[in-house]
Amino acid sequence: MIINKTIKRIGFNRAAITYDKHAVLQKQISKDLFDRLSLIKIDPNIILDLGSGTGENNSTFKSIYKNKRIINYDFSERMLEQAKTKEKGLFGLKDLFGKCKVSYICGDIEELPFAKNLIDLVWSSSSIQWCTDLNKTLSEIKKSLNFGGLFIFSTFGPKTLNELSNINKSLSNKETVNKFHDMHEIGDMLISNGFSDPVLDSDIYTLTYSNIDKLFLDIKNIGATSSYKSDKQGLMGKGHLKKISMEYEKYKQSGLFPATYEVIFGHAWNMNKNHNFKTFEIKSG
Repeated sequence: MIINKTIKRIGFNRAAITYDKHAVLQKQISKDLFDRLSLIKIDPNIILDLGSGTGENNSTFKSIYKNKRIINYDFSERMLEQAKTKEKGLFGLKDLFGKCKVSYICGDIEELPFAKNLIDLVWSSSSIQWCTDLNKTLSEIKKSLNFGGLFIFSTFGPKTLNELSNINKSLSNKETVNKFHDMHEIGDMLISNGFSDPVLDSDIYTLTYSNIDKLFLDIKNIGATSSYKSDKQGLMGKGHLKKISMEYEKYKQSGLFPATYEVIFGHAWNMNKNHNFKTFEIKSG
């Protein structure tokens, strides 16, 4: 299935104002990705945050890497507007190599506008799962990375929201939860796109809710409802919610409704042309 980016952009634009309030999981994932980054020796001059959203990561980047240039890149105009309110001044492309520390660019992650070998660190947390063609996205990232540059990321795996996925399949035999690549597929794609020394691991995160409506509201308010072109109603279709709520009761534990997320973490390098690796490492944990 192909992700409808227009629908997805509308969802994130609508969610921009409420995103920070409801993105509890995304903030934790970013924190855990920063923990992984802290173990890697790199001193980047230009940092690209792909799918930067409301710019929540800027303050952490600034605290780790002093006097560096940070590019917030997102396909939601309103998310970037929220990010700009967290910084002093509004900067555009022309300021990228000027005095500003943070720049904001609205664009498609699958069509990056940067010159080859420009970026030293490409960061993407909870974003690349929205790509229609992950192979193309990885190719774009590889081209933009400087030699010796690092790509570090987190993304959702196929076990994400498995409760909702199982319920929906039993009710309608349709997908209203986005399908995500597994760790092995992502590792193979990194290698096929010329990345070196890929390392991947995964964790399971479970959020719990006292009220099923709060679960649906959180998903809606971070813009993460289904965006498949073949899905006309999506997860929030009114005729479907009541049935899902009833079926969800069987997953209830200690009076709480669980929402499971599989999160894949990874990093890989852009080394010189002669640096060719055919395998990747998966950490057990």
